[in-house]
Amino acid sequence: MTQVHQLYKLQETDTEIREKTRRLREVLAGQQPSAELLAARERRNTAVTTLHEWQTKHKTLRLEMESLRREAKNAETRLYSGKVTNPKELADLQHKIESLGRRIEKSEEQVLEAMITLEDAETEETAAAASLAEIEAAWEAKVTHLKVEQDELALTIHKLNGVRQAQAKAIDPRDLKEYETLAKKKNGMAIARVRADTCLGCRLTVSANKIKEAREGKKVYCGSCGRILYPY
Repeated sequence: MTQVHQLYKLQETDTEIREKTRRLREVLAGQQPSAELLAARERRNTAVTTLHEWQTKHKTLRLEMESLRREAKNAETRLYSGKVTNPKELADLQHKIESLGRRIEKSEEQVLEAMITLEDAETEETAAAASLAEIEAAWEAKVTHLKVEQDELALTIHKLNGVRQAQAKAIDPRDLKEYETLAKKKNGMAIARVRADTCLGCRLTVSANKIKEAREGKKVYCGSCGRILYPY
């Protein structure tokens, strides 16, 4: 096995490590809550908050209405009890009862409106909860699948790193250093295969003489992109 062939095999391993590592990053990112899930959670939180607000408001309005009714009832009881004989006081009581009646009527309207809004809030909270449960279930199933893939990728990368270490040991340190330096400059592709008379690194023509020398086991570089040629 020529040194260039060894370098090419090392490059294949490096390429696979990069691809697996890239996929691992995607898998890890995919386990983060999605925009859809975050929106569903926000919708549910808003629905719960709104529901609690209207429950409180409805209760407060109902208590105020009941208080007005008691006050009106007490005033009517006093008016018709016969204990009040002063004409002015009787007139004042009558006016008070009329005023309370108007306030009670308005209060009843407010309670009814609040009850309608409360029912709408309950409907929205129920819908938001159901939607969140569905989205969370799908997300959790996806995360479960991704965690399995994550473990598999981590194990594969670990094994590939072991393979790479063994491959690197079999290569002359100077050649290894040159390969690694060139790989950094060439986006991971230091070794370029040759198909027919074309360098697959830059897609330009390679002279027949260079191809011949490369096939003889010599280290030959593409005149266009500078990569090491592997004519097999």
